[in-house]
Amino acid sequence: MKSKPFNSYKQAKEFLLKTIDYEKLTQYKYDVSTFDLKRMEEMMAFAGNPHKKGRCVHITGTKGKGSTAIMIASILKELGLKTGLFTSPHLIYLGERMKVNNRMISQTMFVQLINRVKPYIDRIMLDNPTLMPTFFEIVTAIAFLYFEKKKADISVLEVGMGGRLDSTNIILPEISIITPIGYDHTDRLGHTLDKIAYEKAGIIKEGVPVVSSMQEPEALSVISKTCREKNASLYLVGKDILINDINVTKKSGVYGTECEIRTWRDKYKDIFLPLIGRHQVENCATAIGALEVLSETGVIKADNEMVINALAKVKCPARIEVVAQSPLVVLDTAHTVSSMKILRESIKENFSFKKLIIVIGLSEDKDIAGVFREIACAADYLILTRTGNPREAEPGQMAITAKHFYHKEPMVIEDIDEALKEAKRIARKNDLICITGSFFLAGKVKEILN
Repeated sequence: MKSKPFNSYKQAKEFLLKTIDYEKLTQYKYDVSTFDLKRMEEMMAFAGNPHKKGRCVHITGTKGKGSTAIMIASILKELGLKTGLFTSPHLIYLGERMKVNNRMISQTMFVQLINRVKPYIDRIMLDNPTLMPTFFEIVTAIAFLYFEKKKADISVLEVGMGGRLDSTNIILPEISIITPIGYDHTDRLGHTLDKIAYEKAGIIKEGVPVVSSMQEPEALSVISKTCREKNASLYLVGKDILINDINVTKKSGVYGTECEIRTWRDKYKDIFLPLIGRHQVENCATAIGALEVLSETGVIKADNEMVINALAKVKCPARIEVVAQSPLVVLDTAHTVSSMKILRESIKENFSFKKLIIVIGLSEDKDIAGVFREIACAADYLILTRTGNPREAEPGQMAITAKHFYHKEPMVIEDIDEALKEAKRIARKNDLICITGSFFLAGKVKEILN
């Protein structure tokens, strides 16, 4: 039976939405029976192994991996390299996940590239449907094909979940990067930091250098041990890469952070990062450390001034992003205990406001009590809503949990649009509305605001 190609982006998207999407499932087995890299390797072999035809950077972690990936890609582009970037999830359009020189893949190109692997998918569906590639595997394949098609000099790839069994882990990178490891996806990756770190450290390859953000001792122990076993040099933020003089600032109306970062090779003075939160400075240090390693190994030729210029133009959507003024509206995707703590502290340190209105929607597999313990006490008004994801937590159930940490009755408004309208109705000119939780909620909010 001859495979029929997709004729439109809508048709391709509808097909993808019917595949197994672990971003939307809560109950599944996390092992080689469901996350089989051989399946990914076979699909890529069918497509001509595009992942083997270019240089790449591989990034995992619990917090900050997306921001770090964006920073590295921005700097590589500034240095004159045609740079691919693969991140997840997307907010509105699937093509947000794959960019070359910060330009998203077009719908036409998306269809063209998914059609490259469609005959393989159709054959698998016919011969053995249990081996059908997943949503994320197919999207990763499209990214690899896109970077090959555009002749990217180097590509930056963010792990979807974990690392060891992630579909991006078929690459042999120039460098592996691990951002801070914390408690997320514990039902899949493990309930202890050392177990989670074991999954993340699965991206470390024989002889490939590693840059790590500051880590808790249990996580660092696993990373260090893996590096020794793989004969991989390890560079650490806080030891080999140092952060100095962090200052919250505002330049030309843009909220951000100033800092200085020193490495074993150079000193980067007067960095202005147009991102909110001290955690972004650590992400920046990790990114600079990675570029220093790439420079040292001859992959790139770093330029101090170009690096600083690139960082001054970085944009990270939905990471404490100011999306409206008067009242201030901040959009974020904090959904773990640690990221919610960072959000609370960053809001307090960076903004002046009278009342804080929190609009939040979470997935049911998150530590909902821990999240509310961090943020509910800071809210003058707490509005609980849906995320639009099948994994969403019921707002009514969240309200029961929130009452243990909130000084009054939280508002339950299930429709996201109505929840936003209520927040704006309550808010005065000098108040701050913070919308946070799931990426799916952030995506819906972006659509509404647009």
